[in-house]
Amino acid sequence: MSDNTAGGPPPEENEPTPQNPSASTPDPGAAAQPPSEPVPPSQPPAQPPVTPPTQPPAQPTPPAQPGPPVAPPYGAPTPPPAQPYGAPAGGQQPPYPPPAGAYPPPAGAYPPPGQPAYAGAAAFSVGDAIGFGWKKFWANPGPWILAALIFLVINAIFSWISGGFDNFTDYRTDGFSDTNMAEALGLSFVSVLLTIVGVIISYLVAAFYSRGALDETQGRKPDVSAFFRIANVGNVLLAAFLVAVMTIIGTILCILPGIAVAIFSAFVYYFTLDKEQDAITAIKSSWSLVAKNFGSVFLLLLALFGINILGFLVCFVGLLVTIPLSYIAVAYAYRRLVDEQPV
Repeated sequence: MSDNTAGGPPPEENEPTPQNPSASTPDPGAAAQPPSEPVPPSQPPAQPPVTPPTQPPAQPTPPAQPGPPVAPPYGAPTPPPAQPYGAPAGGQQPPYPPPAGAYPPPAGAYPPPGQPAYAGAAAFSVGDAIGFGWKKFWANPGPWILAALIFLVINAIFSWISGGFDNFTDYRTDGFSDTNMAEALGLSFVSVLLTIVGVIISYLVAAFYSRGALDETQGRKPDVSAFFRIANVGNVLLAAFLVAVMTIIGTILCILPGIAVAIFSAFVYYFTLDKEQDAITAIKSSWSLVAKNFGSVFLLLLALFGINILGFLVCFVGLLVTIPLSYIAVAYAYRRLVDEQPV
């Protein structure tokens, strides 16, 4: 069978011959055509990315608090503690305590501002005080002896005046009647007043001696006029009056209270003259200072009392030495007890 009768009209001259799909040899003309693009499979439309909702930052979980320790069963041994008692957290070794001397003193031990530390003052020796008085007196004996003579004359004049009033009182009260009872009582009142004045004069003389003794402990040699140059005169007179009244009342009450007043008032004039305290404060300061150092002050005053008895036995002349020595020794004790160094 011919090609014309095989199937359909013959191909034109320029028409390409269709490729037989069953042929194993590829058509060279077919290779020249570009391959058709593969059709992608059907996909769903692209969705926008979903942003997760913003959440607050997670809070840190607090550590679990330890509960109360569970008691071990009865009879079981007690487990050791996790850390020593008193050790800080973290297992660190607690610091060693400072030495005993490194601790500051308690708040109550500090002295008030502007006040001397009387409680912490060094004690003094009775022998050192007497030796200091002896040395200072003989380094400047003239003014002390002359001042002592002046004071003795003043006391003698006052004793003569008060003795005249006593004789007049005795004369008026001999065989008194009811009519002159008031006069007798009035004269007795004058006698008591004169006694108080005499005691005040004696304490003023003590203040004059104390002024000179304070100068000696400060390295100054007083002249005669220095004994009478006292400041704070009003408080000195008031302190002398108060101490005199307390001494008289104490003497009336079995003598011993009067001696106690004299002992505790040993530094009254040193506080009024040296620290310029008022009368009441000076008395309190003297009593407090003696109370804290009663043993040493009492022994010193007792030793000075014995020394003045010896001076009295030497025809009164020894008092010209022993009295100044005594005041300088007491001033030495005062300086030491208020934490000051005598020079």
